[in-house]
Amino acid sequence: MKDERLLEELKARLDIVDVISDYIELKRAGQNYKGLCPFHSEKTPSFMVNPGKQRFHCFGCGTGGDIIHFVMKYENLSFQETLKLLAKKAGINLRDYKVSGDDEGLREKLLEIVKEASKVFAENLGKSKSASMYLKGRGLTEETIRAFSLGYALKEWHSLINYLVHKGFPRSLILQSGIASSGDKGSYDTFRDRILFPICDVHGDIIAFGGRVMDDSQPKYLNSADSPLFKKGETLYALNYAKDSIRKKGYAIVVEGYLDVMMSHQCGFDNTVAPLGTALTPGHLQKLKRFSKKAVLVFDSDEAGKSAAKRSLPLLLEQGFGAKILLLPEKHDPDSFLKKHGSVPYGKLLSESMSVIDFVLEISKKDKTETVHEAIEIISAAADTIMKEELIGELARKTDTSETVIREGMRNLSRKLKDKRSTHISSHSSPKPAFCHDEELLLLSAVIAFPEKLESVLGNVSVEDFRNPAVRHVLGKLSKGNAKKGLDVMLSSLSEEEKALVVGLTVNPGFDLENVDKNIEDCIKKKVMHKFEEMNKQAHARGDREALNALLLEKRRLIKEAR
Repeated sequence: MKDERLLEELKARLDIVDVISDYIELKRAGQNYKGLCPFHSEKTPSFMVNPGKQRFHCFGCGTGGDIIHFVMKYENLSFQETLKLLAKKAGINLRDYKVSGDDEGLREKLLEIVKEASKVFAENLGKSKSASMYLKGRGLTEETIRAFSLGYALKEWHSLINYLVHKGFPRSLILQSGIASSGDKGSYDTFRDRILFPICDVHGDIIAFGGRVMDDSQPKYLNSADSPLFKKGETLYALNYAKDSIRKKGYAIVVEGYLDVMMSHQCGFDNTVAPLGTALTPGHLQKLKRFSKKAVLVFDSDEAGKSAAKRSLPLLLEQGFGAKILLLPEKHDPDSFLKKHGSVPYGKLLSESMSVIDFVLEISKKDKTETVHEAIEIISAAADTIMKEELIGELARKTDTSETVIREGMRNLSRKLKDKRSTHISSHSSPKPAFCHDEELLLLSAVIAFPEKLESVLGNVSVEDFRNPAVRHVLGKLSKGNAKKGLDVMLSSLSEEEKALVVGLTVNPGFDLENVDKNIEDCIKKKVMHKFEEMNKQAHARGDREALNALLLEKRRLIKEAR
């Protein structure tokens, strides 16, 4: 979004303290506010918000920035998605502002198409006795059907696409939205004679559909193909409905299917979500961890369910999730169990969910030694040190194994994995590009955090001296006066790779903000030394003795100054 007025209007209407207070508890500390950092684990508050400068900074993990960067990182959103969310919060109509880039304009057009299709599907459901009876037969109430905006796709091949074309939507965009598909005989409706489950993003915009047959034909379920709106491996069904409850209850319930989710919500377990016919992915968990880093996985108790649960655990631990597992009684999923037994027994089962260690011990068919090794492999994935320590202690107690032995097993596993990675890297990786100097990134990071330092940096090192092309381009933009306009304005003129670089340095500066001048000075010295070494190589290559002597004297002077 190019229009600078939007960024200015957002910051004029929204106060950073108010916005961040929606996510974490802040308390006044002099002229600032402080709280526990949401981006790393801590017991003593080191996260500070400065209302005067409208910026935040954590002195524990180094994360910092303005209101845009906080929401981007906390909600794991793109720059455009963040502006959209904050505009909604501020009561700003985005139609009053210009939109930058074709991608954002395309997204809005595709959202319109999908929204219109959802209306058609809902109208079809109201007119279809067989579809309505099927849903009621599955135990869903009218309230649930309306809440989840369920619909029905007619049996016809071209009714929806013809309707949308008649409404003025381009056929090419209809195909891109996933509502229609194309084949040898032209374009046709993707969904036919199916119950339709609208799939929403976390903000409630419909981005895709899941379709289920009402008989035994195959495939039983059909999802929209990935599109500019929709990535199946990153989307959790019903997260838009469940997110507030997940925050409030402190954990998410993860099930496997659409009907499992809807029946769970209908019975009061409204913190339930599901992946879309796939195993959990890092993309799913990145979305989920915005609201809680605790989850109960609910699986069937057959071998397939146990295997799926076991495969999910290392990923959950790697992403910092505290996980529990519920294996339902044989031949039951949440949908069937809730319909047969009701909410109270299901709630009791959830409260008795197994810990990671209990689950491994429960399903293992191996002897004690092999079972402990299985558990060690899973525990080793844990990213959180405290969580890993707790799991080690629990495994030691429940298997009557020394913690020393378990830790030695983990060290052995770590060595094996390290050796494997080293072998892979040495045979497949290419040398690191010569331009990747850490001091260049640190200098850019310093200028981003403190725009007033730009003049000092470029007074000692010219833009052309930077070897990293992305750093050079961003500094070039800043040197042309963009630093005064603000970071957010500059972002709109950068490539996606450069935006990612700038945002990454903003939220993780990589240096001590309290000693910025010393950091800048050290980095400039390194840059000067790199430049000297390069000139020295060139002089050697030319055989220029006079230049070499001059450079030697310069080197001695630089070394003396560095002391």
